[in-house]
Amino acid sequence: MTNLLDLPLDQFRGYLAEGNYPQARQDELMRAYRAQNSLSGLLDRYGAEGLEGKNVSTFFPVAGPGGMSIFDALKSGQLQTRFKDYASDALGGVLGALENPRAAYQGTLPQADYDSAAMGTAGLAMGGGGVAAGRNIGATNANASKSAGLLAAALKEDLDPLGYQKPKMRGYLSDTDVQLSDAGENLPRQPMSWEDVEGKVVLPFYGDRTSRGLLVEGVNDLKFEQPVYTEGGVDFMVGPAAQKDSAIWASNQNIIKRIEAEAENAAKQFGERDILGLSGSMSPDANDFATFTGASMAELVKGAKITKKSAREFDKVMRAIDPDFVGVLSPKLRDWATTTSSPKRKSFIRLMESSPMQQAGFPSPAEARYSVTDPTQRDLPAGMFGLGTAKIDESAPLMFNEPKGNLPSASVPHSTYNTQIVGDYLGSLPPVPQGLLFKDVYDAMEGKTTKSGQALNEAHKTHAIKTKMPAQVVTPQVLDGILQYLSRLEK
Repeated sequence: MTNLLDLPLDQFRGYLAEGNYPQARQDELMRAYRAQNSLSGLLDRYGAEGLEGKNVSTFFPVAGPGGMSIFDALKSGQLQTRFKDYASDALGGVLGALENPRAAYQGTLPQADYDSAAMGTAGLAMGGGGVAAGRNIGATNANASKSAGLLAAALKEDLDPLGYQKPKMRGYLSDTDVQLSDAGENLPRQPMSWEDVEGKVVLPFYGDRTSRGLLVEGVNDLKFEQPVYTEGGVDFMVGPAAQKDSAIWASNQNIIKRIEAEAENAAKQFGERDILGLSGSMSPDANDFATFTGASMAELVKGAKITKKSAREFDKVMRAIDPDFVGVLSPKLRDWATTTSSPKRKSFIRLMESSPMQQAGFPSPAEARYSVTDPTQRDLPAGMFGLGTAKIDESAPLMFNEPKGNLPSASVPHSTYNTQIVGDYLGSLPPVPQGLLFKDVYDAMEGKTTKSGQALNEAHKTHAIKTKMPAQVVTPQVLDGILQYLSRLEK
């Protein structure tokens, strides 16, 4: 099984946030992660020669000659220093000092070490580039410097570790201040244990990480003219549709019908075993399909400084997609964004996300996506399963927003999705990576490659789970792997 300290940075930080560890334990894990994965840690483990050929140019957010990173400059000899000299005692002090702000940027600098590390590196500069005190992404330090120089030095993944938007953000995503109020419609989530699902059959319910039953009233200094009501995600299982109709999931008709068919097949194949649907987290931009993400994006436009020329360029592209597009500066933009089709809404947000539009001052789609994301899932990596768990009633009819004939009508229609499936909400499990849960599919893909000969990556495996929709029995072996994973997180 993978050690917690061997995980990619975004997963490490996500699991750390989900663990609700005491601060002292978080600091301990951060120090251990940094010791193992920092440049000095890698040098200690492999030596300079062992790093040759590796992509290590992003270890330092510091500019060297001609805009090169210090690491690349030293490798190339432009600072008259050989690459292997990084491991020498003579440079050890400099190396440690350079890593402090990087660790702060990444959120792996323990809070207890923050002030001393920041003070020890403030003002350090080489080749015209400066290093200022970084910041702990996991817990915002109100006293951290937020100068333009610091933001310019920060890497894209430092500002936006989980990839809420493709171009580099103009600030730290975790500094986004979302003003929220609770509509008070949801029942509370019910905690449950993975031991409770042993022997049962699970199907994947891939979904976005949007919230349900919240009112987004503003972002940062912008107060929305009208709050944005959220309807999606895991808490659909405890919302009004669940309370009135026992609805456990909503999507477009073709997807819900496929879930229904797979549940019926699983019931025939596995006899008396319960068939469960478990929610799985998708990437942040999966939020783009939801009507309320479009509404939040339209509200953010009102606070952006968009020139008429830039607006005309944006409108020209959008009207090639939708001739009825009202115009990005139109007072009817929010109405369009909430009533248009999901593909057109997605195109609207993705066009705004493009580098030229971001450079022209359009608002950040990352902030729109973040504003409607369930606060408990903001730092959750993609492909994590279990937060929403329900028993599927494969014998019950589906419900529709606009039913034909005598088909049942949904009492609480979803504004984005037209079909709902019925069942019984069971509870909320500690989320685990999809590979631990859908082990049969993962094991079958071990060592396989794409048609071009590339090893299958997580995106390929996610696609396989979505397309195959595997019915996975939670065997003792599957459960053991999950419990070992959760045990490591608790240490």
